Amino acid sequence: MDISQLNPNQQLAVQHPSGPIILVAGAGTGKTTVITQRIAWLIAGRLASPDEILALTFTDKAAAEMEERVDRLLPMGYVDLWIQTFHAFAEKMLKQHALEIGLPKEFKVLDQTATWMLVREHLDRFDLDYYRPLGNPTSFIHALINHFSRCKDETVYPEDYLKYAEGLKLDSDTTGDKEALQQEIDRLNEVANAYHTYQQLLLEKNALDFGDLINYCLQLFQKRPKIRLQYQQQFKYILVDEFQDTNWAQYEMIKLLVGPEQNIMVVGDDDQAIYKFRGASVSNILAFKKDWPKAGEIFLTDNYRSGQTILDTSYNFIQLNNPDRLEFKLRAGQGQGRGKKNLSKKLISHSADAGEVMVKQYATGEDEVRGVLEEILKLKTQSSKVRDKEFDWGKIAILSRNNEQAQKFVRFFRQVGVPHQFVAAKGLYTQEIILNILNYLKLLDNYHESPSLYKIISLPFYNLTHEDIVNLAHLARQKNWSLYYALKNYHGHIQLSAKGATAVAKILNDLDKHKQQSQQQSVSAIVYHWLEDSGYLYWLTIEDTAENKEQLLLLNQLYKKIRTWEDENLGSTIHQFVEYITLELESGEAGKMAQDIEAGPETIKIMTIHGSKGLEFDYVFIVGLVHLRFPSIERGEAIEIPEALIKDTLPEGEAHLQEERRLMYVALTRARKQVFLTWAEDYGGVKKRKPSRFIEELRIKNVELSTPSHELMVGEGSGSGIGIGDLKSAVTHYKLPSKLSFTQLKAFETCPLQYYYAHVIKIPAKGSAVFSFGQTMHQTLQAFFTAVMSRSAGIQGDIFEAKNSKLKTKNLQLSTKNSETPEQNKKPLVTLKELLAMYDDAWQDDWFFSEKNKDEYHKKGLRILKEFYHQIETKIPVPLFLEKGFNVKVGDYTIRGVIDRIDVAENGRWRIMDYKTGKVKEKLSFEDKKQLLIYQLAAQDIFQAETETLMFYYLEDNKPVEFQATSEDLIKVQEWITSTAAELQQSTFQATPGNHCKYCDFKQICPFAQK
Repeated sequence: MDISQLNPNQQLAVQHPSGPIILVAGAGTGKTTVITQRIAWLIAGRLASPDEILALTFTDKAAAEMEERVDRLLPMGYVDLWIQTFHAFAEKMLKQHALEIGLPKEFKVLDQTATWMLVREHLDRFDLDYYRPLGNPTSFIHALINHFSRCKDETVYPEDYLKYAEGLKLDSDTTGDKEALQQEIDRLNEVANAYHTYQQLLLEKNALDFGDLINYCLQLFQKRPKIRLQYQQQFKYILVDEFQDTNWAQYEMIKLLVGPEQNIMVVGDDDQAIYKFRGASVSNILAFKKDWPKAGEIFLTDNYRSGQTILDTSYNFIQLNNPDRLEFKLRAGQGQGRGKKNLSKKLISHSADAGEVMVKQYATGEDEVRGVLEEILKLKTQSSKVRDKEFDWGKIAILSRNNEQAQKFVRFFRQVGVPHQFVAAKGLYTQEIILNILNYLKLLDNYHESPSLYKIISLPFYNLTHEDIVNLAHLARQKNWSLYYALKNYHGHIQLSAKGATAVAKILNDLDKHKQQSQQQSVSAIVYHWLEDSGYLYWLTIEDTAENKEQLLLLNQLYKKIRTWEDENLGSTIHQFVEYITLELESGEAGKMAQDIEAGPETIKIMTIHGSKGLEFDYVFIVGLVHLRFPSIERGEAIEIPEALIKDTLPEGEAHLQEERRLMYVALTRARKQVFLTWAEDYGGVKKRKPSRFIEELRIKNVELSTPSHELMVGEGSGSGIGIGDLKSAVTHYKLPSKLSFTQLKAFETCPLQYYYAHVIKIPAKGSAVFSFGQTMHQTLQAFFTAVMSRSAGIQGDIFEAKNSKLKTKNLQLSTKNSETPEQNKKPLVTLKELLAMYDDAWQDDWFFSEKNKDEYHKKGLRILKEFYHQIETKIPVPLFLEKGFNVKVGDYTIRGVIDRIDVAENGRWRIMDYKTGKVKEKLSFEDKKQLLIYQLAAQDIFQAETETLMFYYLEDNKPVEFQATSEDLIKVQEWITSTAAELQQSTFQATPGNHCKYCDFKQICPFAQK
């Protein structure tokens, strides 16, 4: 594997042979490149297989980026890469081994809002005196939950509190304020009991919170040495990204996974540790050296992002955190002949641009907003003179200490039409399309919810004029009617325009229709019906703008949330969902948001500094730099853990100020070319504001008192005004997937616009009775054969551990034969009664248009399963794999997929099977065979397995249709993959209407669909 493009220290890290090592990777030094190249190097050099390397990080985005990069580097296919977040890894371990430590196997994971609701619902079970809430319990409950979360970060449990309180009691004979001491003992006992009650509530609900995932996984490895040994042997190499962000519990879990070879690499930078508020322990990066005193050290200091001026300014500034920095401590404790220069964290720029840091002072907060925009427009003008192409707004970021400070930029930029994106972790319920959907659901729950109806009738696609809306609202006030009653009874009182009368009739018809449907169908189905019937979806898709795309992505997030709510059986009616959202809002939750800023459009990014971690931009504006805002005021924890119980090494210096400095360091090092530090004297308060102490500590010479021109013009600009352009003019580009599935390729081949709707802007697909039934049957059979495999007497070990695929196949063949004994024939591995119970558990209760329709499908499923069972009852097959995922390389492309079932034939070859719920096809065309042919490619490439036969099993007729692939078939399907994928990469997603339109999920909104 060629790594010659890496610098010497990067190469050392990638090729580190064995043993523990710490990689201190400064900002912009290519740490992700090193991690991914090391994974690929280990695999390519056959030092480890893909499932023998564990890489842990903190966000789904970081894990996905790593997996994508490794995928590009690997020349061959693979089954699974263990590149995961800490919580995803812990959840996977517990799902596999829950019973080993007494947990329910089918547990749910609750976020903070869900746990808040749980505590609120059972508040009477918390015997509280010291912490009894006198008023609204909202903030009090959050304080309790946050405290329990911090306890779990430190592996402090209720019994630890009780033991500590008992120790205080034993010492109570000493002199001092005995009344105060007794109150403290009572407080600690109260916290311990509340903590215990909270844990009991979670277990009663078969639920865990995020802290539980790590803690129970830690306990699993501590208390079950056999399981710990299993994973120590499996994971030959462990890599931990962003190590400075780990907490005590996470680090303890990692240490237990390290095998005797001690092949652990941790990658981090203590100067970028900015998550103390969520339990991160910057001391872990120092503790690593104590735990592995012979660990190697590599410093990455070659920076490929920022100009040297930016790097020098940042480095000089962060040294104010000495002596608590890693660099300082390592130098102070160095020995063994190492030179000091090897321990330097001073970054060396490889950028052609020198970089610049400047301060802009403004009179008012409004001037600051306008001044920042003016500076951005100057950059746009300068860029246009240098390059004859459209300005890339996406190279600019506005960073603030918190979301509140960012909002004033969002409001102004929206007002004047500047291409921008507010990248926030929360705020889903404040977004326009989400508010509209929630208002419509409130209406269906209560027609007389006048504020909600006013919002709905004002939506542009209903085509009610402003005059008609005003007249209807006035009539409702005049008659003391609800607005709904006014819409129903306006005749004879006011005159609406012809267009208005049609719109009112349409709105009333939608409400009546969807109210009736809600008696039979799920909330998610009703939401989709309204979006489609009202014309909302069509209105959002008819024009491809940045704003419309953003609204569709937000819609997809709400739709997923509703589906999760339904799947977790939290409710089924509109009333229940409205109540659930109301409770969420009461808890202070604004709705979590997931945004991929790399997916486009190219807009100015407005975000918090925390949100900018891991990103880079040409120009960075760090705004609101005034005293008491940044650095912010330290807010202690509402309920603090007694210092004696904390296992983490507490910082010696001013911990909060040091964290704020690290936050500024992160903000500065996001920039490639220029950093603008801005502040204003007047933000609307009584007193004038002072500049942040950081401005003085940064020692910036370039300070400018600025006054914006106030001549910002929307559009192309005229006279002395500066043209901004319209939001709709922002370039929209789409990040195509690094991996493709058969479903995606087939959708694109059928119609590129169908692919665009489903996989690019991700419009939620309209369900159907057929789809719900198909999902039910697949899940039922998966549950059935999972039970068969686990109960098969011949399979005691974990078949996935076998290293040689031919040996694996042989062993399983023997296991299958051994399980088919006369004893088994008398007593089946799984009974028909159990199979039918699995069917009821898996039943998808969505998208059936009537009770009769639902009942017909349910009876059909019972008939199919009974016939299926009677065919195999005397000799139930034991599969080799179920739902086996794979990533196979075809040319320059990676195709991912999941095989329903793999059995082993008598000769040891594989039978690859896919279930179909439709009627049997006696003759299969090449088009029909494509999916299974891809599965055979994966079997050959990844597992080196020989395939006996490929099979579609048609459930409706309980009949298999088998075929054997020819070499010509396999060549042909590879050619189809490469040609289709290449075309997709270059596509502009133009529609190709035809007979297939009648089966398309998006025919109602597609302007090109053949009706």
